Amino acid sequence: MARDYTREYLDKITEMLEEVCSGQSDAIKRCASIIADKIAEDGILYVFGSGGHSNMMAEEMFHRAGGLACVSPIFADSIRIPHIPLGERCDQLVPYIFDFYNLKEGDLLLLVNGYGINPVTIESFLEAERRGITVIAVTSCDYANRLPRDFGGRHKSGLNLHEIAGNLILTNVPYGDGIIHMDGVESVVGAYSTYVNAFVCNSLVLETAALLVERGIDPPIINSINVIDGAQKNKALYDRYRPRIRYL
Repeated sequence: MARDYTREYLDKITEMLEEVCSGQSDAIKRCASIIADKIAEDGILYVFGSGGHSNMMAEEMFHRAGGLACVSPIFADSIRIPHIPLGERCDQLVPYIFDFYNLKEGDLLLLVNGYGINPVTIESFLEAERRGITVIAVTSCDYANRLPRDFGGRHKSGLNLHEIAGNLILTNVPYGDGIIHMDGVESVVGAYSTYVNAFVCNSLVLETAALLVERGIDPPIINSINVIDGAQKNKALYDRYRPRIRYL
């Protein structure tokens, strides 16, 4: 009987997300509290997916139905998909990115990267630290722990994001990213990182909203513009955040 790869994929994703849900629940809630504090003081949340497909998380969280209106996405075309080959390995790029978005002391950055090793990711954390920016890091450690410190795709320091970030949520992305060992195929198949990154990011939204409600604050949640009165309900949010958020 032929293997049902689609079912195996679903079952494996479900199993792995369950592990993150149970193992990282406290970390997600702690980080959500940091976001809630920033929103309570009328601040915004910057989101940067620092390389390859991790970039999608800035899009996932920006102007998202059911998401936070106060999200400022950081887009750097040189490391997005499609991108300059190996753009995420370009050092000295981050200060220019941060300057373009006017990231400064007291700001809050959600830094999402599947593997946590590349130069743009590590420089983002170090530059944020230098500027006095609080960082919430969403990453894994399997790649970082298995790749030698002199691996060509690493930051020159050899640092791993999960080792240096204090506000850390681990996603358990496995080495190779794929999670299905398919008959007749040497490489692992079926990527996992996008699912878990989106799960963690949206879990942060949920927990942040819950904390704001507990504090008597109306969470700034974007409505779908494809429901009745959705666009009208969003107008007050646009008026509040548009002067501070590029692209809104």
